[in-house]
Amino acid sequence: MNKLNDNVLGIIYQYKHQLEFKDVMNELIKHKIHCRYNVTIEMLKYMFYVNTDGFKIACIDVSSISVFSHEILNEIKNNK
Repeated sequence: MNKLNDNVLGIIYQYKHQLEFKDVMNELIKHKIHCRYNVTIEMLKYMFYVNTDGFKIACIDVSSISVFSHEILNEIKNNK
């Protein structure tokens, strides 16, 4: 690995970051949800309602959940 060109190493680290980013974000979202609600991400897939226009609307909007960073860190510590 030390003999690879810097450009190749940069590309490898970029792809590694892209592969791990999705898993890390899903875990953070899971902890953010669990700070306020006792549901899982899988349960959220089925928790929706149909509005008057016939569109499915999620019951819990994850982006509108207000959680402080110390609460998420405590949630992560408690789940280990």
